[in-house]
Amino acid sequence: MGKKLELNPGENILIDTKRSTLQGKKIKFPVYTRCVLTDQRFVYFHLGKMAPFYLQLGILLRLLAKGNPVSLPLEGLKVSRGKYGKNKKLLELKSINGSAVLLERFEKSLEWLRDSLLTSGIGLTQTGEEEWQVTL
Repeated sequence: MGKKLELNPGENILIDTKRSTLQGKKIKFPVYTRCVLTDQRFVYFHLGKMAPFYLQLGILLRLLAKGNPVSLPLEGLKVSRGKYGKNKKLLELKSINGSAVLLERFEKSLEWLRDSLLTSGIGLTQTGEEEWQVTL
């Protein structure tokens, strides 16, 4: 139930972990999903119609619900404080083409992203009070 992540030629994985994201269309649900950071893009696995039911699934079914990879290229990626309803403790990653993902726990997610990017020489440049842009 889901596609595999295929790397581009010459692309290297920096971090392959699970992070808590908000997924869904009109109503978003917290989902603990796989996130992969490479030297070219950020990839998270979107569960689609399974997102509302993810927390209710048993452990065995969660292993089967892997989701489909959604890529956000690092070039021009904007990082900022996200908001959903009254929740302002989110980190929003938004690509040039408009694709976006919300990661939970703003401070910890920002620290994780910044440290992960720095290990490969990629940085975050501050462009506003709580806005950054990835610099390759």
